[in-house]
Amino acid sequence: MSGVVMEIESLVRSLGHESTLAVESSEQLVDEVLKSAKEQARKNDAYRYGKQPTPIRIGPGVRTSPAQVLHELGVATTFLDASPLAQVARHWAHVRYCATLTAYRGHLALSRYADNVVYHHKVTQSEQLGIGLALVVAKTLLRRQHPGWDFHAVDAEVALKAGFLEGAGEVDTTSKTKKRPDYILLGHHSSGRRGGVKIVVLECKGTHQSSSFAYEQLARATVQVDALRVGGRSQPSLMVASCLSRSRITSYVLDPPGDDELWSGADDDLDELLRATPEDQDWRPRPAPPDEARMWEVSTDTAPPADDTAVSSEDELPQGRPDVFDIPAERRGWFTQILTRAAAATALLFAGNNAAARDYATPRQREEPPAPEPPALFELDPPWDSSTAETLQLRNGLRAEGTRYRAPLPGRKMLEVFRGVDSDLYRHLAEGRVGPYLRAAPRTFRRWEAARPDGGVLSIGRDGTVLVIRLADERRRSR
Repeated sequence: MSGVVMEIESLVRSLGHESTLAVESSEQLVDEVLKSAKEQARKNDAYRYGKQPTPIRIGPGVRTSPAQVLHELGVATTFLDASPLAQVARHWAHVRYCATLTAYRGHLALSRYADNVVYHHKVTQSEQLGIGLALVVAKTLLRRQHPGWDFHAVDAEVALKAGFLEGAGEVDTTSKTKKRPDYILLGHHSSGRRGGVKIVVLECKGTHQSSSFAYEQLARATVQVDALRVGGRSQPSLMVASCLSRSRITSYVLDPPGDDELWSGADDDLDELLRATPEDQDWRPRPAPPDEARMWEVSTDTAPPADDTAVSSEDELPQGRPDVFDIPAERRGWFTQILTRAAAATALLFAGNNAAARDYATPRQREEPPAPEPPALFELDPPWDSSTAETLQLRNGLRAEGTRYRAPLPGRKMLEVFRGVDSDLYRHLAEGRVGPYLRAAPRTFRRWEAARPDGGVLSIGRDGTVLVIRLADERRRSR
């Protein structure tokens, strides 16, 4: 039993060890992605639409740790959900994938535990880890491209649900609106008096298969990242597909261009804008214009060659012109409100405070009916009125408000996962001060960088979110 405990202790310590996540982006990658899109267009006209991908300069790799990847995944998958089990489910990404990543010869790679799963679990695993890896790559790249800016991940479905009636949220259908981008990265910058807000559309992919399958994923992504527009214009975007293996993980990344800032002005004006409560809109997505189709001369009487990387029906783009979610130009301020408030709600939900997060969401985002429903005979799930936040205090005086999950382990040990937000930032969010939260988050990140928890690992996000994973004695449960 002691050997098992030692292995678990070694595993938890390794979560904080940095290694290199291999990254590739080149003109050759662009050629492979466009070649794949052209082949897929022989059987699906949707692949004729999409943005022209371009390579980026990012170097041969990005330094990161398994804890940071799990942290990004955990924040990104913190959905608006009033279920009584939502707080437990939000810890799932950290607990389930705690043993999946390791360092191998200096590179981030899958562990032996991750590779020993059956196919359908591998699909879920690659999808989930692909989100965390893509966010690490995208945020690293964007910080280099835009010094002084910090980016927060907002679930695209949640954001678009506030504006669009048809298709937004129907992720389990085969409609043309099924394949929207995964996330909107909300960027904020402040010089002390004036600030700016920009967005970058992000599509995340992951696979256990070969690089040729990643090319097919990126071919689909060129269409997905163009689904969101503002005033009829495409927005900046990133596409990241990660190939997972025991030898190393490689993230393929491309950078389709687009228009820049969503909003700019004085900090006081931003604060005033964000104090207002945006209403749900009743827009509808529209099909992409026919003249946007790529004019490829492709034969339609023969199918593309079959191979072991064929796209599954669940991942395939729906046939025909893809639908576009176009935010009217005059509603840029509204979209700024929606995105910043969604980022605030996500941070509060990450910390376990449903009650405060509720006020940042629109009725449609909360999935509330447009008209009051008759009272239920039994109220089993009072929505949005719970908070499980508690305080984590470290030795250097830093504190975070959040929620804790403990899982029993052999040897009378427990795996303890704490998710939260720096206490000062938490107060800003809980009291509705989104602008001050955005401006204070970068300074808070710098204070937490050197923090170390007892007996575990810590990851701190530039949004002020905190993830701590550590082992504890079973007797701590009674404290």
